[in-house]
Order: sequence, then structure tokens, then C-alpha cells
Amino acid sequence: MPYRRSLRVDFELAMRQHPRWPVVVSEGDSWFSRSDVVGRLDRALDGGQQAWALLRLEKSGDEILTILSGSQRARLREIFSAQRVDALLLSAGGNDLVGPDLLPLLRPWRRGMTARDAVSFSRFERRLRQITDCWRELLDLLTDARQATRVFVNSYDYAVPSDRPVRLLFGALEVAGPWMKPAFDARRIPQRERDGVVRLLIDGFCAALDALAAEPRGAGRLIRVETRGAVAADWRDEIHPNARGARRVAKRFAAALADAGLLPQMH
Repeated sequence: MPYRRSLRVDFELAMRQHPRWPVVVSEGDSWFSRSDVVGRLDRALDGGQQAWALLRLEKSGDEILTILSGSQRARLREIFSAQRVDALLLSAGGNDLVGPDLLPLLRPWRRGMTARDAVSFSRFERRLRQITDCWRELLDLLTDARQATRVFVNSYDYAVPSDRPVRLLFGALEVAGPWMKPAFDARRIPQRERDGVVRLLIDGFCAALDALAAEPRGAGRLIRVETRGAVAADWRDEIHPNARGARRVAKRFAAALADAGLLPQMH
């Protein structure tokens, strides 16, 4: 009988039945839940369930500011204090940059501007400081709990601003998004410059994570999984990979976990 990874009781059962398995917690946004990158990892990418004790906490729409505050922060603290956690898989920060939060990061377009000119770097850098402060708080929570947990972080990919929303069926059709295009339209940024702006934002996000990983609290613990370029053209909607893209992202995480000795090496 497969373990139900979203249930704490099955997580604890897996640890009792297989005390030598790696203990892994996943947290974050819709790249892990809606795109099901973690589900593909748990299915060992090719079928059977992965040999680890995995607790899935991710939820669509979560921001890193939300994860590291209130009840969600308390839940992480309780988990870190209750048992060994070998790895934390985290996809967070993307929702802090897109949607309604994207508009303040963009400047109104004027003739002669470039993609770089269209980004309000003072506000973008302040946003990145907020995001990385949350990551620092997460690392401090692990230190407080005397955990040697390694944190594997999603880098996202260069999403393509478009009209494509996501359509979900939960009893009735639910439509969400688009998230980026309305902000680009409001600032009248030309289509030809939008991909360049997205690249600047994603690359800036990754650079901020790399700087944090070089700090003493992050060295050897914070591992940014390079997922830029993994999705390529395989987008299901404006910001989420389709099944092919998500599978390639999962392979990048599997390789990083294998390099850390937490999963078997892929062949």
C-alpha cells in the first residue's frame, strides 16, 4: 500500500517502518503542487514510490512571506523540533514576484527604453531583501532545532507572459491567471521586451539565493537547484510547466538529491 504523502500519520509510519530512509519535507507553491514536481519525484520519475519518508505541505498560491509567518511558520518549527529532517524541498518566492506584486516592480514604458529600463530595481532589490530575509529565518529555525537539514530550492524558469490561464475542475470550472500579462499591459511594455524583463527578474532572484548560499548560515545547507531552461517551451499556462516540463524539473531535483546522497544516482 503506497504511503499517502500528504498525511502526517503516513509520514510517521514510513519513518517507523523504514528508519534508514531519508526524511524529506516539501513546502511551497504551485510548482510543487499544481505542476506536481514533487509527485513526479515521489513516483521515482518512472513508476514506483520513492524510498523516503516524505511529508508534502505545499499549497498553490503560497508566498515565502506566508510560509515563514503565522501558523505555517509554527508548523515548520514543530516539524523541525519533532524529528530528523534530512532535506527540505522548497519552491517559494515566485508568487512574491508575479501577479499583483509584479506591477510595482515595473516602470511605465517610454520610447527608447530597454527591458532593463522597465524594471524598478530599487523596488525589486527591496523585494529580494524581503524574500532572502525569510530564507534566513528558515535557516535560523533549522539551526535552532539543531537540524543538519539541506534545503533544496527551486530556481523556476523563464515563464512567457501570455493570456493563457490555468483551468482546474473542482466540482465547477475554476480559472486562475494570467498573472504577468496584466502588469505588462498596464505599463504598456512592448511584447518584444517582456521576455527580457522576465529573465532579469528570474536571474536576479537566483543571484540573491546564490549570495545567501555563500553566507555562513547558508554554506553547504542551501542548494539552489538549477531549473532555468528545464521547461523550455513546455508551459501549461502562463507560469506553470506542463507534464513534460514538470518532469524535466523533477529530474533536476532528483539529480541534486542524488548528488547529496539522498536518492540513488540516476542512470
